[in-house]
Amino acid sequence: MRILAFAVLALILAITPSLPLPGEEPPFPLKVVGFYTHAGMYADFEEPFWTRQVPMLTGGRVQPSIVPLDRAGVREADLLPLLRLGVLQVATVPLANAAGDDPELSIVDLPALNPDAATLRRSLAQWRGHLARVMEERYGLRLMALLIPTTQVLFCREPFARLADVMGRRVRVGSVAQGELVEAMGGTALVMPLPEVVAAMASRRIDCAVTGAMPGNRIGLHEVATHVSRLPMSWFVSAVAMNGAVWRSLPESAQQPLQRGLARLERHVMETAEAAIEDGFACNAGRSDCKDGRRGQMVVVAEEWDETLRRRLLDRVLLPRWLDRCGADCAAVWNRIAAPSQNLWAGCLTPAGSRSDRPC
Repeated sequence: MRILAFAVLALILAITPSLPLPGEEPPFPLKVVGFYTHAGMYADFEEPFWTRQVPMLTGGRVQPSIVPLDRAGVREADLLPLLRLGVLQVATVPLANAAGDDPELSIVDLPALNPDAATLRRSLAQWRGHLARVMEERYGLRLMALLIPTTQVLFCREPFARLADVMGRRVRVGSVAQGELVEAMGGTALVMPLPEVVAAMASRRIDCAVTGAMPGNRIGLHEVATHVSRLPMSWFVSAVAMNGAVWRSLPESAQQPLQRGLARLERHVMETAEAAIEDGFACNAGRSDCKDGRRGQMVVVAEEWDETLRRRLLDRVLLPRWLDRCGADCAAVWNRIAAPSQNLWAGCLTPAGSRSDRPC
């Protein structure tokens, strides 16, 4: 009987999770909402970072779990309010989509603002401090990282040679600002969830769609579209944000390792983004160097931004429309942070979105 009792006790101990010793802090369970599964950033970077690296970085003091945004049952526009309320603890927030109630957050990724990766890096450096202050003061959040999953490019089911060819076409967009760019070029913009795009294009409800080169491939756009442009309309900058109370409740011994780990994650995502984008084009075109997607037979349109057109769009359409949504105070924010380096105007941007002769 005694042998049987010891055997039962050993079995119970074997299947029971280990408890912290007296005086030890129990592991902090952190719930994370990551990016969309179709972009690749979730599976390649976020999921392994949170589930494997964070426990190691924090010596087991933080034990996260993560679910992608498209499986979390949460709309993009609700991420910031739910983070503020503490319903969500940590989330990767696509700034262009979350900016419906706070357009100021979308300025770092305004269409046509960043014509290449080098300019994007400068914009992130310029705006990071301001974005962190806005998130903290308005939402009580801590900005942990800025992630760049992919550039946003144009897919169409009929041939085109340049962005201006969207004139007269119905174009799926992922944000209000993308729609303003499309409509400035003469197209009709339709905001539509990405999973609906392939069926909409196959049934000819839309003619074109704006999304990433690889995300478009993963949802099957290479099967219904014939042409895709290399022109970066925007970059889908996303912020990793944490509820401020949750951040303050983390063990101090875990805060700095977590912050340093997220800084490395940000650099790693940015360093590999361009290769991933190029792989998307390779797969859509059916090239032999396609790695992570499915091979199509698309024509890749080798278009770059015409600088005169880009500046005119920003000057006359995109920044004034942003100010319409953002409010007069945003003009002062732009003039203080971005106008000197953008060199788009002879003077400052006025609250009405026009140029002023006075220097910034």
